[in-house]
Amino acid sequence: MTKHYVGEAGTLLILDTGILVGSVADQHIKYKKPDGTTTGTFSASVYSSYSELAEATGTYLLSHTLSVGDLDQPGEWRFHAWVAAADGTWMGELTKATIFDTYQ
Repeated sequence: MTKHYVGEAGTLLILDTGILVGSVADQHIKYKKPDGTTTGTFSASVYSSYSELAEATGTYLLSHTLSVGDLDQPGEWRFHAWVAAADGTWMGELTKATIFDTYQ
């Protein structure tokens, strides 16, 4: 699937944190909706790719499975992975995604 649409559900949103996340205490994905004023967070889990390399070295990825209502506006969405550990908090680089209205 090359396009993503308002109301889409079941899609796995995966973001790179830029740091090893195996021992983080809290994690989520921050978002800013296309209207430019609405911000919030999606719950996130540490993502396992089930690869031997990831198992040996750890992962840098967070994931969230989209539910109906998560992507409720067409336009450019902005996302940041966010993690917290005992020694600090970090955000991954900004990720942008264009979400299309139905039938576009």
